[in-house]
Amino acid sequence: MNLTPARTFLATVLALAFQPAPAADAPAIQPREIKHERDGSVMMAIPATEFLMGTAESHPDLPANRLIPGRVKPTEVKLARAWEGWALADERPQRPVRLKAFAIDRHEVTNAQYRRFLADVKQHGDTAWAHPAQPPGKDHTPRYWKEFNPLLRDPEFTRLAQFNPMTFTGDRTPVVGVDWFDAYAYARWAGKRLPTEAEWELAARGPDGRRWPWGNDWQWGLCNIVGERSGADVRVPGREKDGYIYPAPVGSFPTGRSPYGCDDMAGNAAEWVADWYAADAYQTGTGVNPTGPATGTMRVVRGGSSQNLPSNTRCAIRAQREPEFRTFILGFRCAKDL
Repeated sequence: MNLTPARTFLATVLALAFQPAPAADAPAIQPREIKHERDGSVMMAIPATEFLMGTAESHPDLPANRLIPGRVKPTEVKLARAWEGWALADERPQRPVRLKAFAIDRHEVTNAQYRRFLADVKQHGDTAWAHPAQPPGKDHTPRYWKEFNPLLRDPEFTRLAQFNPMTFTGDRTPVVGVDWFDAYAYARWAGKRLPTEAEWELAARGPDGRRWPWGNDWQWGLCNIVGERSGADVRVPGREKDGYIYPAPVGSFPTGRSPYGCDDMAGNAAEWVADWYAADAYQTGTGVNPTGPATGTMRVVRGGSSQNLPSNTRCAIRAQREPEFRTFILGFRCAKDL
């Protein structure tokens, strides 16, 4: 079958996502919980570990050498312009990384936990927890806790909307609509920090380098990703393959947990991490407790969301956003040293 460049890309990504990876002999892991009193969270202890970070997979449909715009056939222009993304270039090379022991939240930070933080900010201000580069006059209220679409004042529009007031504010759903500075301040308030990109990936995939938190083979129903446009969390009839269009209550997919016992590390809400983003970070960074580039313009986002396809919820997938960016599919979890 002849494919257009767009279809070739789609076939490549889906084939990569469904292609079995070599099996790895992994030591048995006994997840260990730690109770963190400040925000009432459960954290998972992760011992000092070496693991393979990044991607070594490829697909035979992708040309071996980079295509350069201006020197390609008309049918190859799109592939040439988007080479880095289509070749997963920023996930390469796969390399061994050694991390010291740390703990990471089992769940994404919830709205209920975030409310406790906001109550303290209201009473004491955020000076003790704010990042030095935080914009002046910062309001830490999540975007979707306030009016975010004037059309929702219209009953006819509200009747058609695929969400309700609890979709983004429910106590057990992950807080979303927060930027990197919100996540940083919350973590400081809680006596924690944001995980590094390397810590996040180890917590998601374990030491055996699996593609998704549960293993190398895709299975519906183990996480919350994109699907049909109606679901159990909205007021319209219908069904979604995983039950949710928007972020689900944390821990809704226990069979999709990571080897270390972390929930929702594939899909649900994408997550801010501590690092600045650089496309060549894996080529230039250290292999021992890496913390990413010293400076940058974008912060790393990990995990994919309820709006992503399987290939974009892999443990190794990298994304980036401006630190002030807020959206309904982006939240965070915290970490701390042990």
